[in-house]
Amino acid sequence: MKLPNWPLFRRRSEPKIVFGPARLIRTDLLSAGALRLRSPLCRIGRALDNDICFDNDTVSGHHAEIYHLPDGTFQICDLHSTNGTWVNGQSVRTRILKNSDVVELGGVRLHFRTDKG
Repeated sequence: MKLPNWPLFRRRSEPKIVFGPARLIRTDLLSAGALRLRSPLCRIGRALDNDICFDNDTVSGHHAEIYHLPDGTFQICDLHSTNGTWVNGQSVRTRILKNSDVVELGGVRLHFRTDKG
């Protein structure tokens, strides 16, 4: 039986292509770097089945999702996480992200960047 690839049945052995002109830059660690968003729907959390995983107890298993919308914008949605999702110091359930927004998921601090400026 062949399972569909989206959204829940992704095989880890499949190569991922870089998608879209956006990235998250982790700034809460000295060795942090850029994390490219790799699909139109990018799920973030502590669980291994997320697109972007953080080994941090303050991040929920499935913490938030970032959607690349048809108009080219990016929207973050909190998935009822324990410690919440924060954008520029404000708690949010959903928010359109702008270049250089600061996103916090528990104790993980990220800067959202787009290649468009």
